[in-house]
Amino acid sequence: MEDLLLTGGSTPFEQAATRRLKSSKRVATMVATTELIKLLEECNKMIDCYREAMAAYNDNPTKQNRAQLEDDLAIATQALKDKRSAEAALEQLMAAAEELGFAE
Repeated sequence: MEDLLLTGGSTPFEQAATRRLKSSKRVATMVATTELIKLLEECNKMIDCYREAMAAYNDNPTKQNRAQLEDDLAIATQALKDKRSAEAALEQLMAAAEELGFAE
């Protein structure tokens, strides 16, 4: 059915269907971009927590600070992996958006 709507016809119905499809893709792209940006921000917060734990351990090397540092290191390691994946996904999403003409 969608193939019938993409004929590029000049009737108001065909034009509306084409605009609706394009708008739907634009909204999906915007939602995905927003979700990826939120994920990147969350990853950055987790990495910053590790840096703060590292600074606390350097200032006061106690067993408690070391345990916190080790916990934060495990979290930050996963956050860094997630961040790299999210950045790659964001680049692919932006390339796809540009191909669709959404880079305006």
